[in-house]
Amino acid sequence: MTASKTSRPIVGILGNRIYDGLLPTQAVDEKYLHAAIELADVDVVIIPSLENLSGMENILDRLDGVLLTGAATNVHPKYFDPEADQDSYKPFDAGRDDAALKLIRSVCDRDIPLLAICRGIQEINVAFGGSLYANIATDDEHHCHTTWVSGAPLEQLYGPAHDLLVTPGGSLETLTRQEPFKVNSLHVQAIERLGEGLTVEARAPDGAIEAISVQGCTFSMGVQWHPEFQASENELSRSLFSAFGSAVRAYSQKRAAR
Repeated sequence: MTASKTSRPIVGILGNRIYDGLLPTQAVDEKYLHAAIELADVDVVIIPSLENLSGMENILDRLDGVLLTGAATNVHPKYFDPEADQDSYKPFDAGRDDAALKLIRSVCDRDIPLLAICRGIQEINVAFGGSLYANIATDDEHHCHTTWVSGAPLEQLYGPAHDLLVTPGGSLETLTRQEPFKVNSLHVQAIERLGEGLTVEARAPDGAIEAISVQGCTFSMGVQWHPEFQASENELSRSLFSAFGSAVRAYSQKRAAR
């Protein structure tokens, strides 16, 4: 497939299964769409989160980047701790799990630019053999992740919650080029054991992993916070999506030249 000179690169955004009435529906929050379109300067399509989705490789043949969103569901512990109490990890989305874990390895093998947010960073970690905490709000170790209040205004939910301690000399520091940062915190689960071949790019003050990259990939970044919310008003968000867009355009040019 050869892109025209005037076409923008295309980013696939993995959907989530929700129920619209009695029937399952594939959906993506509009804040992710706006952030990608406006700040990464790309066109977007939604990749369905279906179990045993056929044609995934054909879909990737047509994409220049992939974005994994957050979600109200969690990665099922059968992928990293089969003996775990499943109830502590609920709710689940089997289609999202199956699609995401297969997609991540294929995307990284192809070196397609990947940006993963919240559930997405956890999916990267699990895809590379890592594990997850079930609920960091219930232990004494993770003391700065307490902003989630059901029914609270969006400005409170997505407001700055804690400092972001960026790893010196890492990929995230290179693309942001400034500190300090404060980020929001809406997650219940978090990375416990880091997956093989992953690098920690940032932590919270309590030690929780807030950003990772995949070793050997041109651009493959996972972040635990939500940079997509009011992204144009946040310098860190603008830098992150701009860097993602630059990587997507570079990949698109390579793909067009094949």
